Amino acid sequence: MKSIQNALPAFFAAAALVALVAWHPAVQAQAKPASKPIVNLTDPCPIKAENWRGKAFYEILFMFRQPNSGGIGNYFNSLSNALPAPNDVMDARFRALNGDTLKKEFGGDGVFFNGPRRLVANTITAMSWNGCKQRVIAGIPLNLDGTFEVPSFDKFVSGPPVAYKPLVSKRDSRMIFNAGETVYELITPEGSVYTMFSLSLKADPKNTIENLPTLGKRLTLPTGWQFRSRKLDKQMVLTAAADSNPPNTVVLDQLEGNYQYNAGAK
Repeated sequence: MKSIQNALPAFFAAAALVALVAWHPAVQAQAKPASKPIVNLTDPCPIKAENWRGKAFYEILFMFRQPNSGGIGNYFNSLSNALPAPNDVMDARFRALNGDTLKKEFGGDGVFFNGPRRLVANTITAMSWNGCKQRVIAGIPLNLDGTFEVPSFDKFVSGPPVAYKPLVSKRDSRMIFNAGETVYELITPEGSVYTMFSLSLKADPKNTIENLPTLGKRLTLPTGWQFRSRKLDKQMVLTAAADSNPPNTVVLDQLEGNYQYNAGAK
């Protein structure tokens, strides 16, 4: 739903929508569309989304084609920002966005729409960039939260996103899951554990946080992969650092749920 510097998860991978729009998005003016991604992020600023489990947020990635056929993009995320309308209204606005219109306004070779989404973690603290100056699109206030790298630009922007394959995600974030919450996890054939931190309603609008208890029955896992849920007896914290080595990785399920590598889980 990132491979250079990031703040919040790109949250971060989903398929690009190129829907026709009757509703014209309100966007902040920009001198000219960007011709390349912002790799050296500057002017960091902390953000916090507290008690956010089940709440809506949205993400848009402006992707640029690379000489090796891969893609690098900057992603803009609404997490921690108050939304001006109820979730169903904001979901409809987000779904109506037009990729070609946004490319002309802001630049990029492709636009990747990540959402509508709901947070599964209870609280996230992270680093955003550009002084938290907001880019408002369709009434959705978005912060520049980092960069994201994919091995194939064409596959990424045409969708659906690659599921069950670790993607590099360099960002600075701390995700807190409260004691007593149920967490949902994917386990790779090698035994690596990935914990879900956000879900998507793009492919399935009924894939809400209330329906997560049935998620295991709705997923089709690759050979050797496992899905599990467990109730926490104490607080769990997932951290990610932009300069970690090896870099942090995330995995998506086929419904575009986002899972972060959880080194402390077994």
